[in-house]
Amino acid sequence: MTASNHSTNREIMWRRVMDDLSFEHARVIQSESGTEISGSVLVAQNGLPLRVDYCIGCDASWRTRTVEVDQSWRGVRRKLRLKHDGSGRWQKDGKEDSTLAGCIDVDLGVTPSTNALPVNRLRMPIGESREIDAAWIRFPELEITPTRQAYHRVHEKQYQYRNLATGFKTLIDVDDEGLPTEYAGIWHRVADGAAAPVSVSAEFARALIGDAPSTELGDAAEAFGWLIGGWVAQVRDFDPDGRVRHGSGEWWFSWALEGRAIQDVWISPPRAKRILEPSKPPDASSANNRYGTTVRWFDRKDEIWRIVFVNPVDGARYNLAGTREGDRIVLLGKKDGHPIRWSFNEIRSDSVTWRGEECHSDGQWRITAEFQLRRIA
Repeated sequence: MTASNHSTNREIMWRRVMDDLSFEHARVIQSESGTEISGSVLVAQNGLPLRVDYCIGCDASWRTRTVEVDQSWRGVRRKLRLKHDGSGRWQKDGKEDSTLAGCIDVDLGVTPSTNALPVNRLRMPIGESREIDAAWIRFPELEITPTRQAYHRVHEKQYQYRNLATGFKTLIDVDDEGLPTEYAGIWHRVADGAAAPVSVSAEFARALIGDAPSTELGDAAEAFGWLIGGWVAQVRDFDPDGRVRHGSGEWWFSWALEGRAIQDVWISPPRAKRILEPSKPPDASSANNRYGTTVRWFDRKDEIWRIVFVNPVDGARYNLAGTREGDRIVLLGKKDGHPIRWSFNEIRSDSVTWRGEECHSDGQWRITAEFQLRRIA
């Protein structure tokens, strides 16, 4: 048995026959560059819903390289991110974890899919046994323990698995591609078929969004890191003639580009109103129409944060730079030759006031917009 050398997309479903309290729907993507296994596991854990979404990336030799786990349990969402250099050095959530040194495979305790990793990586002849160190993740604790395990190839499509730390052992039946079909007395494959094409929007989001700041940022991450999440806003736009136009909006922030930047999406009016009233013309008394995005990154050479904002609705584009000063962030730039100032004021964990200002020839700063923000996520 060898791993496939051609591109293969499959979807597989397992049922936990041990107690009939769990199902998994997994997706396997194989190509010459490696294998990705992702899945969603639904478990009735102590009478409470447990959901685990995971994605494991392996190189062409089936060595685990990346692990992403998202867990929802008892009303709390938790994430775990692992990176492996392929030779036994691991990072956990961006920091080296020496306790996992020497582990090559990952073993998720809620799925049979990860047994395919050592099966395909070792490719043992019938009758041979091998011991390995695996990074074993337990759920719902979401704790990682290096665990000594053993695999013995009994037949062409059957292996005996042993956890040398606990003494647990079982037989695992696999298919031609080393993916479990039967995890004796525990899991049983109930469905297998071709997978639909990869969702471009989902893959784009995975490529763009980061879960944490890059270690390259150091303490600089604190300047804007508090913004990560979702906010609702009461919006006021101030016209040159003194008129004030009111509206509402939503603002979402995330780490992006491997955690080296923060990107937001600023929407006013919010999506709910845009969906309900898509063809309604703008009200002259309403705040400006915004559906734009800002990318913020730290310029390590000048030790300053720089931003670029674009709003395709009206073609606006601005470049500003600045940093945090106490409970305030001040960013400076220019618009039509005039200095502009954007600032976050009265910064709190769940509220903040954003202001936009312009300075004209008389040297006076005039407010052009103000957003009263309240955290919702």
